[in-house]
Amino acid sequence: MLSRKIFFPVFAVVALVAATFPAPAEPLACKGQGGVRELPYESMVPAGYDHDRFATQPRSLMFSYGAFTSSFETDEDHRADSPYKGIPKWVSYEMHGLVGADGQPIHPQGAKRPVKWYELEATDFLWTEPRLKPGIDASYRGFAVLWNRGHMAARNHANRISWQEGCNTHTFVNALPQFADMNQGDWLALENYAVAAANKFGKVWTIAGPVFEPEREVDTIGKDGVTVPVAIPHALFKILVIERKGKVEARAFLFPQADEDQRGVYRKCAGTPQSKYDLAAYSTSLSALEKATGLRFLTRLSDAERNAVDTASAREPWPIEGKYWDDRCGGDDDDDDV
Repeated sequence: MLSRKIFFPVFAVVALVAATFPAPAEPLACKGQGGVRELPYESMVPAGYDHDRFATQPRSLMFSYGAFTSSFETDEDHRADSPYKGIPKWVSYEMHGLVGADGQPIHPQGAKRPVKWYELEATDFLWTEPRLKPGIDASYRGFAVLWNRGHMAARNHANRISWQEGCNTHTFVNALPQFADMNQGDWLALENYAVAAANKFGKVWTIAGPVFEPEREVDTIGKDGVTVPVAIPHALFKILVIERKGKVEARAFLFPQADEDQRGVYRKCAGTPQSKYDLAAYSTSLSALEKATGLRFLTRLSDAERNAVDTASAREPWPIEGKYWDDRCGGDDDDDDV
């Protein structure tokens, strides 16, 4: 009996391989605003979240979104020449742990940042002068290499709710000029620590914002008379809050950026191991931050509870075991936002 050889055309083999191994999905990317001054993705605070759980005071022009709450300067503040030009006074948010059934941290899906950050109609008062270009994004152009658009509510933290909420963090009620090496270094290392703390304790609340020194000149970014002037804070603060065994605990941090010698100590996360960051070097107390900012933290607690939390707030960060860590410094640059 004669046998017949069967030949498959090359293109058929290629098609078979392609069917067996599907092409990788296109990477996600945050969409633009399309000329409308509002966040491009619908944003609602998820059930079980209370971003301003401990009621930071005072409250100014308030924004409540799915991933954070922001207190921004008001029109009255702006006309009174307050130092908070084009920046939030404070931002707070609740972050939940993400751990799989195997006990390993889950890394949330994210999207490539938008080409332009999102502008909001509620901040139109910043550019009422006819000569000023509308929006804040243009103010950072030419300055962003040194002064990043620094997230107060971190994008990768918001990604834990959804990648769309991660995109929504790219708005100026959630950002201020932050020294690049701090934003992409020691500050980012603290953000990594906050994720690990959320994985260990279940929830972490973050409160962050600017600090201005009394009687000291406030520099701005932007092109004089052309773009909105945006204030450069003298320092940034961050507070992490947890609830453990029915009691509230906090750790407070202060990151100066006014002087060159202060800025010179920061090291970018890319290439610097997480273990090399001494976060305790930035420790301070809640009462010290209240004095520096004029804000009041944890106002929903009794005076006795607040005093107890304040007493421990300058201690070293809580120890976090290795199994709770997701992101760590020391790898490749994460295309951090600027």
